[in-house]
Amino acid sequence: MKRWGFRRKIGTILCQIGICGLLMGCGPSDMGQIIKNMPGDRENFGGNKEVTVMELEVFVHESLEKLQKLGIDALEAEENIVNQFHSMPQDMVGDMESEEIFGLMLGGIASGFYPGTEQAASKIYAFDMEVPDTLQMYTSFLEGISRIAEGELEITDIEEVISEEELEAGTGTQIVRFCCNGKAYEYEAEYYYDWFDARMLAFMNQVIAEQDTGRCLYVASDGYQECIVFYRTEEWAEQFRRELGVELDRP
Repeated sequence: MKRWGFRRKIGTILCQIGICGLLMGCGPSDMGQIIKNMPGDRENFGGNKEVTVMELEVFVHESLEKLQKLGIDALEAEENIVNQFHSMPQDMVGDMESEEIFGLMLGGIASGFYPGTEQAASKIYAFDMEVPDTLQMYTSFLEGISRIAEGELEITDIEEVISEEELEAGTGTQIVRFCCNGKAYEYEAEYYYDWFDARMLAFMNQVIAEQDTGRCLYVASDGYQECIVFYRTEEWAEQFRRELGVELDRP
């Protein structure tokens, strides 16, 4: 059983800065201390540097069929997904683990990168942990969560507050205020340049638990620094594990 615990090489260190900080309870300023290779069994996708066309096409097709069983239908984009991987250097693809290929594919589906994934993208939310617009990073995040909740979480009145001094220094506290289904919430995010405070995911699960929807947030990574978010039941997350052989993380 592979847990999406982000065991990565130094070349994919940005993933560890983002999601591993979440898993270890770290804030953005702590994340530089946890960059390391994480142990675990690893197999290259093709077993060598040469990934055959058939290997890749079979893997993509089977993965999309399993996602379809889970209510994420992106089969229409199968050809576009395969073509994207064929356009990449073969030695790069050959060095990837199968879950890395799946993570990149899932991230592309969640962001609507592939034509034909509109329905699938409505069920998943993906965002970069390094956010260009630091004054709107939590607004975008909360809007994304509200979208995939499909009416169960009405998030309104979003406000982000940070002083000019902290903004210029690149460190400090960013206050995030919002209402969820009419109830007001406030979160003190650690401001660290343009990095998203991954502990916000755990805070949102506390909010969701209070709403008693029977669901919560589960997260995965594309293998780099994209965070992929699901709003699902525990039973669905278990079905995901059974179908795909990977375990989602619950913040």
